[in-house]
Amino acid sequence: MHRVYCSVIPEAGGSVTLEARENEHLFKVFRARPGEEVEILDGNGKVASAVVEAGKTLRIISCKLFPEPVEKLHLCCALPRKQKLDQLLKQAAELGAWSIRPVKCLRSVAEGGPRERWDLLIREGCKQSGNPFFPRVEEEAKLPDLLDRLEKEGVEIYYGSIKPALPEDVSAGEKAVLIGPEGGFAPEELMMMEDKKVKPLNLGPYTLRLETAAVCALSALRMLGVFIVLSAMVLLAGCSQEGGANNPLMVKGRNLRQSGDASGAKNYFLRAMALAPQDPAPYLALAQVCDEDLDQPLEAIFAYQMYLKLIPAGAAGRPVVEEILAGLKERAVKQLAGDVVPAGEYAALQQDLQKSQEDLARMKKKLLEQQLEIIRFRRQLRLMGGKK
Repeated sequence: MHRVYCSVIPEAGGSVTLEARENEHLFKVFRARPGEEVEILDGNGKVASAVVEAGKTLRIISCKLFPEPVEKLHLCCALPRKQKLDQLLKQAAELGAWSIRPVKCLRSVAEGGPRERWDLLIREGCKQSGNPFFPRVEEEAKLPDLLDRLEKEGVEIYYGSIKPALPEDVSAGEKAVLIGPEGGFAPEELMMMEDKKVKPLNLGPYTLRLETAAVCALSALRMLGVFIVLSAMVLLAGCSQEGGANNPLMVKGRNLRQSGDASGAKNYFLRAMALAPQDPAPYLALAQVCDEDLDQPLEAIFAYQMYLKLIPAGAAGRPVVEEILAGLKERAVKQLAGDVVPAGEYAALQQDLQKSQEDLARMKKKLLEQQLEIIRFRRQLRLMGGKK
């Protein structure tokens, strides 16, 4: 499916005409035709599915607002030369960098270019990857000023290193990585970072080019998130069976929902579900927030169905959930049909609903695959620890 950018996306049922550059790219390069589906990004977390109509307009079918990531990644790097910078901006956007902060080092050589071009390159990277949040590019800052600012923002700071160790004290939250110029950081800069408690981040045993190091660093920061997940798994393993709903992710999700942040709550319930796929509590919490707060009946249907599969047949609350699920399915069909369902189309709509449920089941399978990947990674870590 093709992806395009639009700064303002209307709600479902509305229409939009793209700006000249996006319009030309969609209709002249991709040769989109009426009836084709496209995905629209606004760069601020809103993603819409749309269908091409006559007159080169797009009619919005559905919209989804993604919550901001819990762990934001900031790429702070010296600027490479123009051609390499173009590649770096696209790749940083594809990898989900939250911000790109150019840093002026003692050995820096290259200068920045037009910000309009940078914005276009970032947009292309996000369209390629489906990243719903366009990274912001900040003004170039000297290294001491950047370190002070990151420290005030409470961001955990790392720098690319060939030291054969990963940081031992990994914590959740925003993270930034510093990548020096082609000539590397000067000795006095390394001393400054050491004074600021900047942590080394292992990027392998070899000296990398700037743009390669930046991409590896963003990937390594993602990997640090796996360590946090593994820690959470250990914590969850200590929870009692009946206390599954009381694990930290569930508590955080419930608190966010009570404060009115339903999208943030959903994000935490999904993480709890991925970590403990056999625990019914996250599925029930996810179903309720999707049904009652976010008006997302299809996702709620999937979560309610999974909850029913995981609880005993004679569970006390099962009849209530089954009744809610039946009403939700009926409401979902009406929503798909715009509240008016011609008799001849009802069967087709039921088939569409069944397909959506199958798609959601595939989502669960992917979550389980991620769980297995985490377990395999933990085993590798244990093996590596045993070789020391």
